[in-house]
Amino acid sequence: MYKISYRPIFVMLISFALALIFVELLTRTVYPVPLVKEYGSNISDQYLPYKPKPLSRITGTAVSQEYEYNYEHNSFGFRDVEHTLRKDKGVFRILGLGDSFTYGVGVEIEQTYLFILETMLNDVSPERDKVEIVKAGIPRFYPHTQRILLEHYGRHYEPDLIIIGFAPNDVIDTHYGLDAVVLDKSGYLKTRVANDMGELGEFLYKNSHFLRLVLRRITSYRMSQIYNPKWEEVFVENGHHEDDWDAIENEYSKIVEIANSIGANVLIVHIPGKGPWNTNHYYPSERLSIWAKSNNVGFVDVLPAMIVESSREDLYYHIDGHANHLGHEVIAQQIYDYLITTADVQ
Repeated sequence: MYKISYRPIFVMLISFALALIFVELLTRTVYPVPLVKEYGSNISDQYLPYKPKPLSRITGTAVSQEYEYNYEHNSFGFRDVEHTLRKDKGVFRILGLGDSFTYGVGVEIEQTYLFILETMLNDVSPERDKVEIVKAGIPRFYPHTQRILLEHYGRHYEPDLIIIGFAPNDVIDTHYGLDAVVLDKSGYLKTRVANDMGELGEFLYKNSHFLRLVLRRITSYRMSQIYNPKWEEVFVENGHHEDDWDAIENEYSKIVEIANSIGANVLIVHIPGKGPWNTNHYYPSERLSIWAKSNNVGFVDVLPAMIVESSREDLYYHIDGHANHLGHEVIAQQIYDYLITTADVQ
């Protein structure tokens, strides 16, 4: 009777396992791919797709190794101090909406442009009303989710002024929409493609540097195939993302309607992404400026100041791409100059 030998199969399995271990160790040594824990503490919400977990704290080192981070959140989930819904008498309250730039990725809370602006406005004169800024920036929030936040939560803070931090990546996030990113059970944000890989994919992603690298490449490719974003077209009139620009303006119109209903003004601030910049990068500010003027909305373009100041010192993290503390100072100064000149802060 013929006897089956399992030894070759056993040797092959052992060899395959050793090869995987070798590749994993090599990846961790030569090209480590750490988990992105910086945005890993979120919860679901009745209205919002997600928000930072209330009273949570996230600390660590950026994947790019460019900075240490320490993000603390108040009882709502904002990276801010506590605020009562009803403002005190004699307080001029500003609600700051935006994405990770407004949230202040990569800098201390005291170095964020909204915190700096708040300090500058309160230092103008003791005779003026106290200025209080509710810092409601949340990573990956864009005009649609910002409007939802204002509609269901922000309006109840009784703001006199709503400042919206616009970044060009808002166009891409608008293109992806709400369904492109989901919240997993551990509080991490995942792309729709990554979520479709199930629990096995999640386990492999969290425990292997090599497979994490592979899965990132796969999900990035699949997302590009499904959604077909074109970054360069963000800066082109009537380009690939024209519908997304229209959607942004539509959301801003809704924000203005809400603001009017509560007696608040609106100010849009164009915060450019990391340079180098060319003439095409003026398109977002030119378009937003025209829209703001036709809708009686304030507008501040930070790009010219960033171009000037970038010739003197670095204003962004080279790898991460977010503004550093010097970049936030430039943003705050531009908003401050506008508010003082136009007397929007009474």
